[in-house]
Amino acid sequence: MTTSLTQIALKLYGTTATLLTPLIKYHLKSRRLRGKEHPERHPERLGYSVTQRPSGPLLWIHGASVGESLSILPLITALNAQQSNLKFLITTGTTTSAELMAKRLPENAIHQFVPVDIPAAIERFIEHWSPDLGLIVESELWPQLIFRSANHNIPLLLINGRMSKKSTKSWYRFPFFIKDLLACFRIVMAQSQQDARHFRQLGSTQVLESGNLKFSADKLSYDSASLDELTNLIKKRPVWFASSTHKGEELFFARVQEKLKAKIPNILCIVAPRHPNRGPDILAELGSTKLKVSARSKSETIYSDTDLYLADTLGELGLFYELSPIVVMAGSFLRKGGQNLLEPARQNCAIICGPEMQNFEAICDEMIEADAIIKLRNTDQLENQLIHLLSHTEERRELAKTASHYMTSKGEEIHAIAARVLEEL
Repeated sequence: MTTSLTQIALKLYGTTATLLTPLIKYHLKSRRLRGKEHPERHPERLGYSVTQRPSGPLLWIHGASVGESLSILPLITALNAQQSNLKFLITTGTTTSAELMAKRLPENAIHQFVPVDIPAAIERFIEHWSPDLGLIVESELWPQLIFRSANHNIPLLLINGRMSKKSTKSWYRFPFFIKDLLACFRIVMAQSQQDARHFRQLGSTQVLESGNLKFSADKLSYDSASLDELTNLIKKRPVWFASSTHKGEELFFARVQEKLKAKIPNILCIVAPRHPNRGPDILAELGSTKLKVSARSKSETIYSDTDLYLADTLGELGLFYELSPIVVMAGSFLRKGGQNLLEPARQNCAIICGPEMQNFEAICDEMIEADAIIKLRNTDQLENQLIHLLSHTEERRELAKTASHYMTSKGEEIHAIAARVLEEL
């Protein structure tokens, strides 16, 4: 039962969101015009759906974006293996994740865009789908979505729960609210001991340390013909790959590449933005550099004098992990909290990350302890670290080998997580 303070806060939050609905609709329309919302399916963001609810047990899984949605794919496989009559409703918030889900979801799963967190949209969504069980992935703690689901007696589990030190500190300012919010979950299945401790500190009483779903993901696929083509184009040039960049990081890595080029003239930098639809904006920004840039989305090739190859296409990270011996994990250089370190580790890459790894703190700490990754203390170290690894082949190979070995001991948790989920269905 929620406290009176939480009820007041939730009422104020809901009322404000309702009053701002016209502005929210305008914002969604603006995003749609910029390609950040689906051109036809945008009503789903307001809780409307033209898709009929399937009959039988419906298990709803919500993840924010690409990383969370990919992490649930092995869970869906494990759940299907343990119970054959399930139907799945998968919700995410980005067009990129929707494209990936369209390619990878099984036949008994439906994808919808999650509604914005306003009362009317959430109510429409819940009344239409009426799921039998809801799984919220990692840290998607939207108040209206969670409290209203609980009010409709939809059992909720927080799976792969993540709570960083920074987020824990922020929630301490509203201890009554976060305690009541977490109480809406029957179980919080934390992805690490550290995360479990943070959830308990915030007042959750039903916390399990279940392990990280991302350990169970498959190695990223790639097209062999594309790998052969790019390998032939690059030949023996030294290569480094900046993966899953955020706004501003592309220019940062380009400046690093300019410095590297002065010392290693034939070096090639590959940059893959986390959101490939930002390609045109990135190309405009890179125009301020002296680098020769080719864009994959434009079918531009890698010439002998290409300095930076912009991999602004969807679903090809596996290709570039396979191509490049050194991966610089973006999202960790400009206070974004980091990106998934496990994907390049599976593909035998030597991995460097920046100082901002809050979103993958436990995994990063484990990999540092295992000597499976290099974490920089500050961004100024990147140039020298790249030069060192490029010039010390055996050390680079040993770093990649250690990362790969780290992955071989992980991933079996998925079966226990699936069994625990089905106990609550």
